[in-house]
Amino acid sequence: MLAAGSSSAQVQMLTVSVPSTVANPISSGFNINYTMTGSKAGLASAQVTFYMSTSPTGSTGVYQLASFQITLNPNIYGTFSPPTGTQTRFISASGLPSNTYSLWQSIVAACQPQTWYVLGRVDVNNIVSSSASQMGTTKQPDFFFTAGTLSPASIQPGGTTNISFDVYTQCPASSASTVGLFLADASYNPLAYIGGVSVAAGSGTSSLSPTPITFTSISPGNYTILLVADVDGVVSESNESNNVGAFELTVTTPLKAGANEQSEEKLNVELPVELSSGLYDPRMGGASDYIRQTPF
Repeated sequence: MLAAGSSSAQVQMLTVSVPSTVANPISSGFNINYTMTGSKAGLASAQVTFYMSTSPTGSTGVYQLASFQITLNPNIYGTFSPPTGTQTRFISASGLPSNTYSLWQSIVAACQPQTWYVLGRVDVNNIVSSSASQMGTTKQPDFFFTAGTLSPASIQPGGTTNISFDVYTQCPASSASTVGLFLADASYNPLAYIGGVSVAAGSGTSSLSPTPITFTSISPGNYTILLVADVDGVVSESNESNNVGAFELTVTTPLKAGANEQSEEKLNVELPVELSSGLYDPRMGGASDYIRQTPF
């Protein structure tokens, strides 16, 4: 919280103005335009300080932007006055106090613009606020998978495996969507749509707890199970190219009991080929050719 001292016979801040919007303060910085008034005796310099605050009075959320000394001009009365007219100070990310830089990072990362005020003062005198400035931008959601398991990763025809996943978006989606699950060959060519898992509107992590899938009519070989976030394309995202994850599934020939009890497979989002979620159409069907029933 900022507190002002006595403003009698002192150099004072008169006006402070900043841009009404600052999309990305880290990349662009911004100018503070300001004017000063008054005079003081004894010293031919003064300290100018600017802050950011969530309130125009500096009562909450105060972060220093810059503090620098200015030279005052002598006048005929033996006192010293500040430069006349509008002065400009450019504020950039370089040289910010560490806590203010961290604040700027959070503003840039936030899903919605934030309202901030820039406050100015000379020495410890009156505090003058700019009009409100909207900092940051409105950002779209971006779904991506953060975790997932397939266990076991090797089964025999007619065997069951359990699948789970976490899908995340920092910024909220305005509508519900679906994670589509596909059976594909080892080259990621889709064979069947297994089913869809609903994801509610909003932000954060949506999870599927371990859920069994039984493959009844599947031939031995190497397969992948593909997960496609927002498979129906109902949510506009900032990045549509990171919606896919994959598990490797091996279907073996019948072996002695216990031979297919292998360790679980982790969800892979670093695929060796670039896949477009638009290639996988939930209307393709075909699940009945491979699995007992859609479990979702």
